[in-house]
Amino acid sequence: MRKVIFFQNNISRIATDTSDFLMRFQLYYRIADKLLRSESLELNLLLGGVERALSIPGIRVIKLSSSFFSQYLTLRGFLKEQRGQITLIAGDNHLSLLICRLAKARNPNVRLQISIHMSIGALLKPINILERTKLKFLLVNIRYIDSIRVVSRADLEHLKRVITDYRGEIFVAPVPIEIPQVVPTRKGLSVVGIVGRLHDERGVREYPAILKELRFSVPAIQVVLVGDGPRRNWLEDQLCGFEPKPEFTGAIKQSDLRGKWAQIHVLLSCAPSESYGMALREALVNGVFVVARKNETTELLQSQFPTMMRVFTNTTEAARSVSIFFNEVFSEKMIIEVRSVIQSEQDKNLSQLVKSWFV
Repeated sequence: MRKVIFFQNNISRIATDTSDFLMRFQLYYRIADKLLRSESLELNLLLGGVERALSIPGIRVIKLSSSFFSQYLTLRGFLKEQRGQITLIAGDNHLSLLICRLAKARNPNVRLQISIHMSIGALLKPINILERTKLKFLLVNIRYIDSIRVVSRADLEHLKRVITDYRGEIFVAPVPIEIPQVVPTRKGLSVVGIVGRLHDERGVREYPAILKELRFSVPAIQVVLVGDGPRRNWLEDQLCGFEPKPEFTGAIKQSDLRGKWAQIHVLLSCAPSESYGMALREALVNGVFVVARKNETTELLQSQFPTMMRVFTNTTEAARSVSIFFNEVFSEKMIIEVRSVIQSEQDKNLSQLVKSWFV
């Protein structure tokens, strides 16, 4: 059984809340324990940017200093202490990957893995100098990486076409979502939700036009925006005349999002591209209808759940689809069907992930 070391140079840079991030690794550990039935499972998290030492059952957490060189020495020394085979996971594909590469050196017992959580299409179209630099660094280092985790089958095929000489393993394992056991009770029928980062790459400029058009057919529409980002103030200005006043929650923990799903009747997404569509799937398993901009991922989801999800190509289609869903009820049978399909996919992906780590 391979030992697993996850190295993150600075956990504060990731979009996920630290407590949600650690809960995710607890889930990974439980799945590995259940699937592999081994008493020798060893999962280590080496984390920079944490405020204090953390304790997680079954998982060893090591707090790193803020010094790049000190982090390298800590990881290098930790790798030398280990016996047997190791899977080393870089927490990001720039600084963490660089430190992992340097610390691993030519150690044949260490297998290096990275994750690409965004769509490959978006990755290959950097919008600024920093993103272009990160992309070049990643492509230069691909040949030193033993396995790559992506979030969808489409991304896997796309990446294979880009790195044709790559000899390592590429596999699909998106971030898991929590699938609830109870059927939620909707608190309102005219509540549209927007969940995620509020920035231009997520198509936020389309929201005001859609919501204003929607008000003609549903004057008392309620809007809940969950998330934060550089376009929040702009959106607040655009929607300032709405009554009832839109609710802006800001960034919230995953545990707090659970309560919001029961409030939302329709999730609206204007993202021009999706890798896995995590928020869309979370909405569906929580009994929330979804209206999303047409792209490869949303078309796939609509084909799986045609009565629960609609895609659009313009603002008028989007407003009409939301209005239609306001008059429909997400039945218990529909929820059970969605959860069964998504749970089956997720179990398969998690099995692949933990095997890539420990086996």
